[in-house]
Amino acid sequence: MRAAIALIFWLCGLWPAGVARRLGVALGWGLGRLLRFRRRDVEQHVALAFPDHSPGERRQLVHAIYRHFGLLAVEMLRMPRLPPDRLLSLLVFHGWEHAEQALARGRGLLVLAGHTGNWEMGLAGCALRAGGTKAVVKEIKGKAGQYAIDRIRGRHGVKTIPRRGGIREILSSLRANQPVGFVLDQNMTVEDGVFVEFFGHPACTMSGLAVLARRRETPVIPVAFYRDDDGRRHHVELLPEIAWEPSGGSAEDDLRHNTQRYTRILEAIIRRHPEQWIWMHRRWRTKPPAPPP
Repeated sequence: MRAAIALIFWLCGLWPAGVARRLGVALGWGLGRLLRFRRRDVEQHVALAFPDHSPGERRQLVHAIYRHFGLLAVEMLRMPRLPPDRLLSLLVFHGWEHAEQALARGRGLLVLAGHTGNWEMGLAGCALRAGGTKAVVKEIKGKAGQYAIDRIRGRHGVKTIPRRGGIREILSSLRANQPVGFVLDQNMTVEDGVFVEFFGHPACTMSGLAVLARRRETPVIPVAFYRDDDGRRHHVELLPEIAWEPSGGSAEDDLRHNTQRYTRILEAIIRRHPEQWIWMHRRWRTKPPAPPP
């Protein structure tokens, strides 16, 4: 299986950029129109998030989502063979001074991110520019999938920390004044997260970022990844720091309050380019517990 995956990476890396873009668009069309890959999930999630859109507007958005998804898949397959200087030439950075100012305090940096644009390319660009970075990730099911994602991330200095059992490595990285990325747009179980509003509906969200920001007084910087309309350039936009904000209630209320603030920022980033988020993901799958009778 690994040999087959390596061969796919190698073949995709041989394609010229223009050919790769056309293949990505075709792949997105096939996934959305022919295979209808998670099409029902995408349509339901778009309707949930944009209730004011007309049926025609939602349909156009769904088509754009699959177009982006096809481009994303091809781009990720090409990443292991992209030389670092070539990868950096595809990226445009904005607001890098926010990270520099935060790291100047010597307490590390917590990066708030989501699965927008080509987040893998953006993360790799940040790692190349910062001399390495780490990201806290959910475990990938299956050895083949883990091998593929390791090839994509490891080529350009992105190291991952498992969400479960990774606290020591996270703390060690922060003590070494290194950036650590968290993605807060994935569904969590009740045991691992807190419920906050996401596009107007309760979504179980990881609270670990808020825990670390409070206990270690580590600065939190949001980052937005998005592509140009023609798909040729990718943007990495670092936003101003999010200062910790007490809720006026209990410690648990503080965690929920700040996790909600982080989630609102991610939602605002997604709303700027709604076609560039992973609407296939079942973000609202975990339901709040029913109130006692």
